[in-house]
Amino acid sequence: MQTSAVDSMPSFKKILVATDFSASSGAAFQVALNLCNELGANLSVLHVFEYADVVPPEAGGQLLELENTYEKAQHFLNDLLKRAKQVGVTCETFIESGVAPLTILEKAASKNIDLVILGTNAIHGFERLVFGSTAEEVLRKAPCPVLTVGPRVLDAAVKIEGPVIFATDFNLETIHAIRYAASFGQMTGSSLHCLHVLPRMLESGVQSHVIPQIMTEALEHVATESGTTIKPSICVTTYGSEISNAIVDYARKERAKLIVLGVRQASMVASHVPAHIAYHIITEAPCPVMTVAFPSHSHAIRAAACL
Repeated sequence: MQTSAVDSMPSFKKILVATDFSASSGAAFQVALNLCNELGANLSVLHVFEYADVVPPEAGGQLLELENTYEKAQHFLNDLLKRAKQVGVTCETFIESGVAPLTILEKAASKNIDLVILGTNAIHGFERLVFGSTAEEVLRKAPCPVLTVGPRVLDAAVKIEGPVIFATDFNLETIHAIRYAASFGQMTGSSLHCLHVLPRMLESGVQSHVIPQIMTEALEHVATESGTTIKPSICVTTYGSEISNAIVDYARKERAKLIVLGVRQASMVASHVPAHIAYHIITEAPCPVMTVAFPSHSHAIRAAACL
């Protein structure tokens, strides 16, 4: 669960993966299995049955079809449970009726989940995230970090040994997400890279040789202020005309295990996210993306890049 900067480092011992049995959910489930093995975590698998209250009792034929759909869902869950047990992961499954995002959020809260894992579809993943999808609502409102497995994740079955990348714009609301990145890195034995992207126009300026040093010192300060130790200290400043592309390119070059972003709990419209950077990263990244949502405050300072 989320903790303040002065609390102990976050843990990831109880993981929830939501599934609709699609290919993207299958990739998310495989990532969940890998993480449970690495972290020694327990896994909960949730399927939300959204049609239970739609068909009136007198609609006999439709009701029978509904029962068949429910039985198929239970069969799929049983298969996932067997897969988890085969690799030594302690697992439980649930079918709940209701609206998907609300049900996922309620289950995460009631089970004291430390990490929610979701998959998003390939071609229309970005549009679905932007326009009020399940993933968008869950990652903004979840009481814990949310790990999204996007369509570009290269091979969910492969254990990646690369670094955890914490990308930040130095926003006061979201910089403490570094604690989650550091904790995840420590628990998986991964190095932590702190990354900030500057506009391409500054790359060839008079002070271009000074700016990266200033940004690196600022990144190290963020880590210290958040009670995070980076060993070894890897703070990187890069340039890009598109911030999301720069972050994704860096993750691809470093064969990253995970990208971590701090986001605001406000809806995307209310949070004024330029170019929907966080969502572009989720749908284009070659690795899963963990988002940690924080309350929005009017006094927050915005930097050149904003996730």
